[in-house]
Amino acid sequence: MTIESKFSKLEGEAPDPIIKTMAKFAADQSSNKIDVSIGVYKDEKLQPYLFPSIKKSKQILFENDPGHNYTSMGGIPQFINGAQRVIFGDDISNIASLQCISGTGSIHMALVFLKENQFINYYIGLPTWQNYGPMIEHIGGKLNYYKYYDEKTKKIDFESVLNTLESASPNSIFLFQTCCHNPTGSDFSQNQWTEIFKIMKLKQLIPIFDTAYQGFSSGDLTIDAWPIRYFKSQGLEFLVTQSFSKNMGLYSERVGCLHVNYQDETMKDKIQSTLVKIFRVECSFAPAYGSRIAINIFENQKLYKQWEIDISNITKRLKGIRQKILDKFQELGTPGDWSNVITQTGLFWHSGLTPQQNDKLISKYNIYSTSMGRVNIAGLNDKNLDYFVRAIDDIVRND
Repeated sequence: MTIESKFSKLEGEAPDPIIKTMAKFAADQSSNKIDVSIGVYKDEKLQPYLFPSIKKSKQILFENDPGHNYTSMGGIPQFINGAQRVIFGDDISNIASLQCISGTGSIHMALVFLKENQFINYYIGLPTWQNYGPMIEHIGGKLNYYKYYDEKTKKIDFESVLNTLESASPNSIFLFQTCCHNPTGSDFSQNQWTEIFKIMKLKQLIPIFDTAYQGFSSGDLTIDAWPIRYFKSQGLEFLVTQSFSKNMGLYSERVGCLHVNYQDETMKDKIQSTLVKIFRVECSFAPAYGSRIAINIFENQKLYKQWEIDISNITKRLKGIRQKILDKFQELGTPGDWSNVITQTGLFWHSGLTPQQNDKLISKYNIYSTSMGRVNIAGLNDKNLDYFVRAIDDIVRND
């Protein structure tokens, strides 16, 4: 006799597309295979990169073992203070912060926090990181989309952005990426940010700055934080979700923070206690190991300087790869305009290839990117870049 499962109403969920791509790449036996899918920085040998600053910090932590006792429920104070200063510089007034489970955890806590204040109307631009939508829907948020990037012009559709801001109702939330936009690599200019600010203040809108790649755009942590510091200087309330997965290479350690910038100082205790409350019911305490690695960076001047050098070196390499890609396209005379490869920044290049063309990259050339045409350029080096560009050239010519 078959007994119906108590869980029979579950519909299940298809595997994440990038996880599926990773599995296909791992099973591929071709010596020419290239992985430019998942957003992980790799060194010139295409191996996961251990920052010299992080390596030294881990040694210090090993030599001064703090044990495994519980930390503070809202996070380790030294970590929170350091994380605040990375984002905000010296002006950390009127900031309530919560140590979170990296970027995804920080975003989730931001959504839950805003729901506590009955703010549930969200806007996200397309294309974007595919996890935003499901996360917003998971907390019961209302999801609205707008066109962020124009595939024809290969630029941000800023008119669409402004029109959407103008039409949004008060207290609507716009989830922005501070820099190194995933998947397009196309960021707002400072002038565009100032226009966005004017409308947001006038319309009483709420921005969330998702900051997963600080430093990877310009090579400078301060420059990449400009939009956040500008909005703070102009007196707007907003949230920042911060991850150290990319700019410290601490992917599996889940190191992150949520920051709430508020204007009314009498709200400090209410905001901070609410942050702790919502984290308590889900996680209680954030992991300590990765945040302690970060603390050593924050509190040691030499290590912090080395960390800045590490980020600068990474960014220089990424920009160098971009230039080599463009040079090769120009050498081959590949049909189309490929100049966006050097105008975009960060890990990702939005190639503009169609899902069908990306399927051909996999089936014919064993090159694994995402169906939306996002390429992680850190998966390329001097040994495989020529093969990669020639593959795209062939597909574009013969499509």
